[in-house]
Amino acid sequence: MAAPLPRPPLQAVLWDIDGTLLDSEVWHQRATIAVCHDCGYPLTEAEYAASLGIAFPEFYARIAARQTLPMDYHTWANAITDRYEARLDEVMPRAGAFALVEEFATRGLRQACVSNGGRRVVTVNLTAMGIRHFEFAVCRDDVLNGKPDPEPYLLAARRMGIDPAACAVIEDSPTGVRAARAAGMLAVAWPQHEGLSFDADHVVSHPNEVDWDSLCAVYEELDRLAAD
Repeated sequence: MAAPLPRPPLQAVLWDIDGTLLDSEVWHQRATIAVCHDCGYPLTEAEYAASLGIAFPEFYARIAARQTLPMDYHTWANAITDRYEARLDEVMPRAGAFALVEEFATRGLRQACVSNGGRRVVTVNLTAMGIRHFEFAVCRDDVLNGKPDPEPYLLAARRMGIDPAACAVIEDSPTGVRAARAAGMLAVAWPQHEGLSFDADHVVSHPNEVDWDSLCAVYEELDRLAAD
């Protein structure tokens, strides 16, 4: 079997948002459980945890297959986002995440967000973060197939005009990592929960453990030579 081709120099970093940039999963969990209970569906924490990384449309479909809900999908999703947004001032960034965004920007790496969330919650999160280094955000509404399909990440690379192999992805869920790997990107798993299994290039307790110098070295050298 032929050895895999070496990756090109890293040019972009694509970030998941919920659970990766923001320590927001517990707030989404509380909002989702509350709305489901309002609908008469006794969603448990364990059932919610099993949906980690799954987009809202797919999660709603799973629940509706078990029990008819009194809300259509859009009413249900908006009710959850209303509850989440009401507690947004309590949502904190993950430790060191924003500093790493700044470091990547200093390196000249391009950055964007790729989320399985809907446009409204993605917009709410981006506004709360207030980070200027993200060129755009891809959300579930932008694609036919959400993660674990590679479509969201491939769309981000296409918008940037960058080879997917020159992109790194930082994710907290196995679903997101599968999407990144399927897109041919370098996958960095930064999990919040124990016991998760990842098919990632790197599984870390913090992304600063990755040797970004090596991943960017050739790119930075080519950039220096072009400037001479």
